[in-house]
Amino acid sequence: MTFNFLRGPTSGHLDVSRMLWALSVLAGIGYSGAHLVINHSFSIIEFGTGMGLLLAGGGTATALKDRAVAQAVAQGTGEAP
Repeated sequence: MTFNFLRGPTSGHLDVSRMLWALSVLAGIGYSGAHLVINHSFSIIEFGTGMGLLLAGGGTATALKDRAVAQAVAQGTGEAP
């Protein structure tokens, strides 16, 4: 298994926002599984809505951060790759 999706576009270092996004998705899936085991009930609508919001929010935040880093590097105010 490769962890390249946890690295930023300009460096080989782990990206904190991507790691937190992946952790939140794993936590959402884990919580849904625990809820299913404990209460023996599961709502696909609630799960789908929650996961959709996690995926959309994390992806949007990471894209905005990557765009800001690319602009900073292009203007010479940021770290070079």
